[in-house]
Amino acid sequence: MIIATDLEGVLVPEIWERIAQETGIAELNRTTRDEPDFSRLMEHRLRALNAHDLRLPALQKIAAMIEPYPGAVELLEWLRDLAQVLIVSDSFHELSEGLVRRMGGFSLFANRFEVAPDGRIEGVRLRIRGRKDHVIRSVQELGFRVVAIGDSYNDERVLRAADHAILYNAPADLIERLPQAFQAQNFEDIRRFVADVHDIDEGRLVRDEPATAPVS
Repeated sequence: MIIATDLEGVLVPEIWERIAQETGIAELNRTTRDEPDFSRLMEHRLRALNAHDLRLPALQKIAAMIEPYPGAVELLEWLRDLAQVLIVSDSFHELSEGLVRRMGGFSLFANRFEVAPDGRIEGVRLRIRGRKDHVIRSVQELGFRVVAIGDSYNDERVLRAADHAILYNAPADLIERLPQAFQAQNFEDIRRFVADVHDIDEGRLVRDEPATAPVS
């Protein structure tokens, strides 16, 4: 089994909201909960960064101040005992890699910035946006069953693609669009659900294994 979880809003606070708080740039407060169109959201963010001459080193300094939510590191350790854990995020490697390392080091699938030599962010390379479900389907093709955890509009496709979906403190209209997803309010809810589906999937694997030939 594979656990594919979002990063921001599930394991750590929203990085861009923290940047907005530290810099006082209100335009950076918008997230995928406010603007489902990620390309449009990033265009908005880049205009704000350039207007205020805010460059990558300053963003990384702020990102380094962010701490995981209480219990997130323990949750990841518990999940890793049951399955392989992937972090599939619309964040950017340049901002989130340090956070992931501090949480114990997990495979991170995220986007990247296009950065000028002087540190100005000129654009983005959206390696993940619109492709989260491709990551899921790829591991499913290898025979893995997937539990996906997400909290926002940009997680909808990956949650639909997963064998088991967990919506974590999600907006009401997203909950209505994904009635098949388990609704988790805290990390204990996630643990309980994952333990249940893990036991079910393990039982299925045992039943599907060919019977061992008797020793003659």
